[in-house]
Amino acid sequence: KMFGDGRARSGIIVLPCGAGKTLTGVTAAQTIKKSVVCLCTNAVSVLQWKYQFQLWTNIPEDRISCFMSDKKEPLHPGGCVLITTYTMVSYSGKRSEQAAEVMNAIQGREWGLMLMDEVHVVPAKMFRRVVVRVF
Repeated sequence: KMFGDGRARSGIIVLPCGAGKTLTGVTAAQTIKKSVVCLCTNAVSVLQWKYQFQLWTNIPEDRISCFMSDKKEPLHPGGCVLITTYTMVSYSGKRSEQAAEVMNAIQGREWGLMLMDEVHVVPAKMFRRVVVRVF
């Protein structure tokens, strides 16, 4: 029912540990065929999500980008999956030229889906900054 009538609807998925939240998010991202931003709490989670996208989808590798302090991959000009951290998006200080370019691409893109991993641990102020900057 999540994609009835060819349209995605908003919602929150709450499942216990090991029940398939990541796979559900990856499946939703694959299904909508639009750009997706996946927000994580740390760099390890970013790499884990990237691995899951590579494992469970047929999304080409050049369309899955990571945006972390030590890895700033450009966004594919067409649809893509961007996996980053809440901190990278909410940061309001001066950025490197490469990080500023990626951030401009993030803010200039229309996103079809936002996946928010471990959102319950993100402070409300940071959550607000992330949502405003991405959408």
